[in-house]
Amino acid sequence: MLTRTTWPLVLLVLGFPLWWLLGLSAILPILLAVPLLWQLAKKRSLATPKGFGWWLLFLVWMSASLFLLWANAPGAVPGGGFSRVLVFGYRFMWYLSCTVMLLWIINTKKEELSNALVVRLMGWMFIFVVAGGLLGVLAPRFEVTSLVELLLPESLRSNSLINSIAHPAAASLTNFLGRPEYRPIAPFAFANSWGSNFSLFLPFFILGWFSKRAGWRRVLGIAILALATIPVVQSMNRGLWASLGLGLLILLGYIAVRGPQRHRFKLVAAVVLTVLVGAVAFSISPLADTALERLDNAHSNERRSQLLTQTVLSTAEGSPVAGFGSTRDIQGSFASIAGGGTPDCPACEVPPLGTQGHIWLVIFSQGLVGAAFFLLFFLWQAWHFWRVQTALQLVGMSLLCFFALQMFIYDTLGMPLLTIMLGLGLMWRERYAALDPQDLPQLTGYFVLHRRQKIVLLSAMSCALALGVLWTSSRPAQYIAQTSLLLAPTPMYLSGTAGEGSRSITVDTEAALVLTQSTLDRVNAAYPELGNAEIRSAVSISATPNSRVLHLNYASTDKQRTTEVMSLIAEEYLAVRNEFLAQRKEQVLRDLQEQLMALSPDTPEQIEVDSLLDIDPELAREIELRDSLIDLTVSDTRAGEILRATTTSESKNQPEVVLVSLSLLGLLPALALQRRSKPRKSGAQMR
Repeated sequence: MLTRTTWPLVLLVLGFPLWWLLGLSAILPILLAVPLLWQLAKKRSLATPKGFGWWLLFLVWMSASLFLLWANAPGAVPGGGFSRVLVFGYRFMWYLSCTVMLLWIINTKKEELSNALVVRLMGWMFIFVVAGGLLGVLAPRFEVTSLVELLLPESLRSNSLINSIAHPAAASLTNFLGRPEYRPIAPFAFANSWGSNFSLFLPFFILGWFSKRAGWRRVLGIAILALATIPVVQSMNRGLWASLGLGLLILLGYIAVRGPQRHRFKLVAAVVLTVLVGAVAFSISPLADTALERLDNAHSNERRSQLLTQTVLSTAEGSPVAGFGSTRDIQGSFASIAGGGTPDCPACEVPPLGTQGHIWLVIFSQGLVGAAFFLLFFLWQAWHFWRVQTALQLVGMSLLCFFALQMFIYDTLGMPLLTIMLGLGLMWRERYAALDPQDLPQLTGYFVLHRRQKIVLLSAMSCALALGVLWTSSRPAQYIAQTSLLLAPTPMYLSGTAGEGSRSITVDTEAALVLTQSTLDRVNAAYPELGNAEIRSAVSISATPNSRVLHLNYASTDKQRTTEVMSLIAEEYLAVRNEFLAQRKEQVLRDLQEQLMALSPDTPEQIEVDSLLDIDPELAREIELRDSLIDLTVSDTRAGEILRATTTSESKNQPEVVLVSLSLLGLLPALALQRRSKPRKSGAQMR
């Protein structure tokens, strides 16, 4: 089992619980890709899966997006720190590790790395996932400080992503059911990662533990699957449940079409009967109530759909070709521009743009074009194996089907994607075994260029880059004026008649009132050349989370006018609001005085009462009105004040977005010409 060839994979899998406790489980697969790459480097030629060119193009897009890490995305918090480079590097190394795993499996002979060994190792990973899930159910508060945590500096430990992957915990605490609930995560960092890995390792477990040669493992496998239902339900993971249902349909379809003709009906009946017995046992267990409650509380769907819509719109508007390199924090929340997480409600914070699903991460980070290459690679693989003629192909296609479902809801970069690449490698190695090695698509075919091809490639990219430089340099400089307003505590006014309640003016209401017609009329009086539509399109408004601080921005190509217009908008908005609040105050005062006079015109101005218990309802109402008059008379009607004076700075036109996008687009026709100029045999690379 442990040889010079297999030791990296064996070490990774059989030691996975230990690596998790040490805080290395998210890093070791990347480190162990190095010896795998060393083994590949010793080989004379490297076969690749068909359609591998799409994956290489995606990696090119991924590499180029490094230059876009500090580009501002529409709807996102501007700016960013060095931590983006760390997160980008982490994700990029995972993509490279998955690529190495795919090529290593394909190019390692079965005599050196048997299919049975790989299947059994992945089966053990499933057992570790089940064991971790049971730990999360039985001891949800279990957590330890890992060795990696002890060695990391505080600046890195405070990063939420690094803390999650380096701090071993059995479960995560959630409250989306209206009460605190623990969801198993061990031996991974997140509940969704646990669910994704569970489903992706399950096909290997079934193949390795329920085959004809499984022997005693078959009986033990039934017990393991029965125990696995406990953490599966407790995980409250709808994506996992959907994957398991899809997997059952795939298994039944395979047996019905590819199973032994004499036993097809019996096998299908046995699977259906087993599922029915399990469903009945589950329905009478306490786990059924938990599952039903989770399905009834699908509150996250609306916010998730809003986030995904904003992710795609932000990418399409800001950088559709190459994306933004990494995720971005969203401004405010979908409920308020001043929304955000608090200690009492951490879930009130909206997840960053580019999260809540691998495909959304790819779209936002590598753009719509990069996402197209990503999807084309996996569609190419599914096209070649959709007929499913062997057990290994059944496993591989199950992984692809699970991935097609999960990439919309799970962030599968990590062990899930590594497992999928491993499954693809097994399928291609099995298919290539019957072919002449000379007929296989080779990795060198993508990189060996003739002199003419090099000239075409460099010329196309240079022309695109020159066009980008010319276009960005011809654009006029744009300036952004910024000012901040501190809004006064929300004034409360009695609505038409006393006693009907009160209404408040929120931060979002104030933001909507910044560009009212009254404010615009005053700005137009000073700058007649500016139309209302032009002013509205040039102004953007945001707020500090969980505060009453508004941030106003005005963009224009005239620096002096930008500053003056922004200052005028802020001043006139406050003036208009102050006038309105003063008028509203006078109106309500008159209404209260009229109500008081109508209630008791002969009542003296001062009323002395020995006991509130002796006051009749009419007199109590009179006192209430007098108190309201006093409170309203002394109340402050100022809408707010300018917290930070207007500052103007030159806004970068984000030339990196244009330059990177045009350079990448210039690469495509050059590659197309290169492919056409190759001999037919080498041109089969993309097919």
